[in-house]
Amino acid sequence: MFRALTTVRTLSAATVAATFLLAGCGSKSSDGGNSVTINPAVLLVSIKNSIQQPVERALDGWDWGSYISNFAPLLTDMQYSLDMRKVTYQSTGADGKQHSMTGLLILPNAIIGSKPSVPILMYQHGTEVYRRFSPSQYLNHQDRPKDYPEVMVAAAIASTGYAVALVDYEGMGDHTGTQPHVVGKVLAGQVVDMLRASRDIIGGTAGNSSSPCRWNNKLFLMGYSEGGYVTMATTRELQINHAAEFTVTASAPLSGPHDLSGAMRRLILSDSEFKAPYFAPLLLTGYNYAYGGKTSDFSPAFALLPPYNTTLPRLFDGNSKSDTISEAMGMTFSPVKLIVPKSIMTQQFIAQLTLDTSPVTGFMRENDSYRDWAPTVPMRMIHHKNDELVPYSNSQAAFDAFSTVGAKSRTLRGPGVELIEETATVNVSSDPVKTVHFGSAFPELIRGWKWLEGF
Repeated sequence: MFRALTTVRTLSAATVAATFLLAGCGSKSSDGGNSVTINPAVLLVSIKNSIQQPVERALDGWDWGSYISNFAPLLTDMQYSLDMRKVTYQSTGADGKQHSMTGLLILPNAIIGSKPSVPILMYQHGTEVYRRFSPSQYLNHQDRPKDYPEVMVAAAIASTGYAVALVDYEGMGDHTGTQPHVVGKVLAGQVVDMLRASRDIIGGTAGNSSSPCRWNNKLFLMGYSEGGYVTMATTRELQINHAAEFTVTASAPLSGPHDLSGAMRRLILSDSEFKAPYFAPLLLTGYNYAYGGKTSDFSPAFALLPPYNTTLPRLFDGNSKSDTISEAMGMTFSPVKLIVPKSIMTQQFIAQLTLDTSPVTGFMRENDSYRDWAPTVPMRMIHHKNDELVPYSNSQAAFDAFSTVGAKSRTLRGPGVELIEETATVNVSSDPVKTVHFGSAFPELIRGWKWLEGF
């Protein structure tokens, strides 16, 4: 989510300057997106400079010391440069219509030698509401790598010889519609379509003439937080509906809200104050978009108290940061005042959310990422026991369900599911709005990737 940075330190000033110029020269790729070539060692210099600068408050929970310890050494190996390109592809939205969507594809380009044969890693990013922070938008903001922590993780992994693809998600990137937050089948379908586009750009085992690498037919999936949820949902989608086209080598869903109808519903209904309350109206917005034709229970008029029923919906247009939305719900950061998420909700919606048999609960249950299947591929969940934003019980519920249907892993790196508790020490006592959830991201991501590496 290594300390020796000798390669970076020994780069000459001339080399650094020349590579920065190279990194800044974009061109149009065959898929119509922007494309840049970046030297990983120089990217690390940029990251280290960036983390010394002020950062957006919404991103302040990421532990960049952990990144430097765990991922920086990957960027100094100097086997590959990075070909980063925006991918534009067609996929189905939560409205059932075809949309033009975007993502970021990072390809390793051998500095010396022939075109490498590499695996594909589909990397699903965590919850983001601000469109400028979408993965593909990094190409337009290369001077701000700290704004794109998961792109920096993906870049470090790609620099070791992986083709890494990151979906922006519907409503993000170049798409300006509504984001279907934790609508599992829809998001999984969009990842599969990005996988197809990435495969076609790479060109399979034969290799595409415009691609610096070939695909060796190994396919990995990994993601954290909402990305962990989407990773599990996509693994299910690939196994059940696309097995003839793709074979998943291994999957690492990390700290995902898999148990929407259980753990996450209890979180919304609790009387506890929350450090990131914006997730609740984000879910309502996404479900109203996806299921508004079947129920009005997720609509602002039914679910949100005045004035939130008019002030909050317009903030989910991709142009507002998560902190802005939390503040619009009544949270303050200076001084810090937390709120209870359900305090903005109507009693009639809360009553529906309380009922196990209501349409509200039914749609959440429909989107639990572990229901109605048994993974037949190696899957490792990792989750911090003290996660306060996405409780550990989400992964425990998924693991218990998979174990009940016989999908518990029985052999080392064999088919089936494991659940590993993250033990990294995350100190949040010095800051009332920092969270274990964000602080454990880099440690879990490095553990997840190292496990995938074993395949």
